[in-house]
Amino acid sequence: MRLRLPSMVEVQFPFILVKTRVGLKLMDRLGGTGFSRKMGLISLVVMPFLGAIMVYLLLNAISNMLSNPSVSRVLRELGPASNILLPGVNPYLPVFYGWVALITAMVIHEYAHGTQARANGMNVKSTGLVLFLIIPVGAFAEVDEKQLEDAGLEKAGRVLSAGPVSNVIAALAALAVFILLMLTLKPVVDGILVVGLSANGTAYQKGMRPGDIIIGVNGEPTPDWHSFAEAVRKVYKLGGNITFTVSRDDFSNYTFTLGRNLSSSGIRVVPLKDVLENYSQALAHSPIEGFVTYLMIPTVPFPWVYEAIPFSNPLQKYYVSTLLGKDYHYLVNFFFWAWFINLNLGIFNALPLYPMDGGVVLKLFCRKKLSRRMSVKTVDKMVYITSLIILGLIMVLIILPYFIR
Repeated sequence: MRLRLPSMVEVQFPFILVKTRVGLKLMDRLGGTGFSRKMGLISLVVMPFLGAIMVYLLLNAISNMLSNPSVSRVLRELGPASNILLPGVNPYLPVFYGWVALITAMVIHEYAHGTQARANGMNVKSTGLVLFLIIPVGAFAEVDEKQLEDAGLEKAGRVLSAGPVSNVIAALAALAVFILLMLTLKPVVDGILVVGLSANGTAYQKGMRPGDIIIGVNGEPTPDWHSFAEAVRKVYKLGGNITFTVSRDDFSNYTFTLGRNLSSSGIRVVPLKDVLENYSQALAHSPIEGFVTYLMIPTVPFPWVYEAIPFSNPLQKYYVSTLLGKDYHYLVNFFFWAWFINLNLGIFNALPLYPMDGGVVLKLFCRKKLSRRMSVKTVDKMVYITSLIILGLIMVLIILPYFIR
């Protein structure tokens, strides 16, 4: 017996396309606005720069691995799956937030294509979801391929560039909201959080535990790292034992006296106030370093990463939002992953890698500009060679860490 599927379902194993007409009327309305036409022009101009940025990032990452073996060591520890933007495959992308952000980014991407298609007089046959077996992995807007091929370079370029550029715009908007939410945070207690203790160290033996927040040293308050370091330095200079006043579970009546040598205590600490200020104001301190800071994934297993991110799992309960209270991390995580995934999806699709949007634009551009001097077959071959070079760079980025020791 042959299973008959509804006309709205198309199987391209292992993917299933569920086609609908949801959103087509909205695309028509948006496509008819002057704003959409302006956005199409902006996307056409911005798209090559996004592709160039992604190529630069690939080359820069390879250069860093070749010049700094520690970079390769970190990438080896993360594993090859960390290069795949797919929650459940990439072990450092959270399944819930990752899938919500990824599907949202794909809807933005495809809806932008569809809106620009309507703005440039092309038909959008359907919208829908892409399922991997039964798992939603994406969205699509089915633009009439013949009309896209027959359209001029500028019109087709506007349609194709709209997806990646819209993702980048969505990423920047999510980043702005994310930073505003971070600015509403404050430590539950101003002090120095104990995140690690050696079982053989004097601090643990004296009764201190991870999660304690040091709020005083020998009677002097220590709300930040500077005051903590100065108080400890003073004790070393004068001699004598170090006594920590600790807040534990909102109670501040615990004191622990350690020996003169603090390094023997086996204690690892994080200054809550300093971490929050450094992270939430990273862009103000340095725009370039700030962007790098906000690309750090809070779930990677390196203390030098997650101990610098206030909403990471080990630190999030030690902060509270003046706007959202203790449950702030739900919205903060959503906007962080919306920023992270939209940005990566946008600039990756802008690569001159066929059949990514950037590769298709490159193919159309080369056909338009070079077809009078060489055959279409030769032009296409040049585009495919470019795509192979870009693909080669991506493969080098993935496998090179395993050859550098």
